[in-house]
Amino acid sequence: MSQKVPEGWGSGQFDAFITLQRGFDLPVQNRIPGDYLVIASNGAVGTHSDRRIPGPAVVTGRSGTIGNVFIEPEGCWPLNTTLYVKDFHGNDPEYVYWFLRHFDLSRFSTGTGVPTLNRNIVHRESIVFPPLSEQRRIAEILSSVDEAIAATKAVIEQTRTLKQGVMKRVLTKGIGHSRFKKTELGEIPETWRIVQISEIVSPEGILTGPFGTTLSESDFVDSGVPVLRIGNVRESHIDTEKLLYVSLEKAKTLTRYCVRANDILFARQGATTGRNCLTSQEHSGWLINYHIIRLRIDPSVVDPRYVYNCLNSPLVKAQVSANKEKGNRDGINCGQIAAFRIPLPPIQEAGEISDVLHSFLTIDQEYYKQMHQLLAVKHTLMSDLLTGRKRVTADALSSAL
Repeated sequence: MSQKVPEGWGSGQFDAFITLQRGFDLPVQNRIPGDYLVIASNGAVGTHSDRRIPGPAVVTGRSGTIGNVFIEPEGCWPLNTTLYVKDFHGNDPEYVYWFLRHFDLSRFSTGTGVPTLNRNIVHRESIVFPPLSEQRRIAEILSSVDEAIAATKAVIEQTRTLKQGVMKRVLTKGIGHSRFKKTELGEIPETWRIVQISEIVSPEGILTGPFGTTLSESDFVDSGVPVLRIGNVRESHIDTEKLLYVSLEKAKTLTRYCVRANDILFARQGATTGRNCLTSQEHSGWLINYHIIRLRIDPSVVDPRYVYNCLNSPLVKAQVSANKEKGNRDGINCGQIAAFRIPLPPIQEAGEISDVLHSFLTIDQEYYKQMHQLLAVKHTLMSDLLTGRKRVTADALSSAL
């Protein structure tokens, strides 16, 4: 079925609008560090003193990683694992960059071992293209959203860096102390003590999710009670995308594995081992799977937020690294996490420290939410503007953000 052509747009074969060409060899030993990026299929892999194509250069993966698209205003050296735009045919390079990102070149990859993109197949595809003036407005709108996303990411990173500095001090020096003592974890205030996690949890406070036939693939349904997996555990929040669900009836048989507000969920296996987050009231009643350890801290002993921050500090991360390779699989078990040691202040001071550090977490979560809203806006705009489903107007840029 032919693609509908928006009013005022052109249509034709891909290579009538964009011509792709294979990149060039440049062995590592021949590269001279310089001002121009060397681009492989998955992005920049170094620099060189010369560029093979002038800017603005648009490059995409040809072999290995297919679908990534890069734009270099000053030009670059695209390697032979890439394709670059040899001829823009008078189109706006920045629009071509956005078009290729949306076009999803990965669907044209061939080969079972190393995926490969054949430009001749792509060149025969039928596409539609807006006039140059509309291309420029579309590119301006999408680039502005991208800049807002980048700025939000920068704030998140700055907040996390600042928090790490404050955390390092308050988790070892406390608030307002002048007398300290030496311990196995380093110097801490005299009124503090070193404890194991096992000493500060509620009954059944260290628990993995259901194992084996207790919770199997056949139990999952389209909607119901959410089941959290290791991928849902993020550094500062629970990611609610790609949740699994079980029926309410099944959930009633798994109440032992339910989550309450202020539980700490700890990723116990794989590359994410040690990543953890603090739950809120929103997550009460949700379930965990076997790859998550649930920590339920006794609030009469210490504020759970304090322990959460300890788990994300260098003091505990070092213990995670030292322990995660001791078992048959790269990971942490309940016994190991129970033996983790943390500095423990009096309960009131632990609450004060938690208040200080929680303010950073609140900021982090707010900006993270903003970033994902912007990502959703960008996705919608790309889908609408690059297909002509919605047309840009003079004030489209201001209304998009």
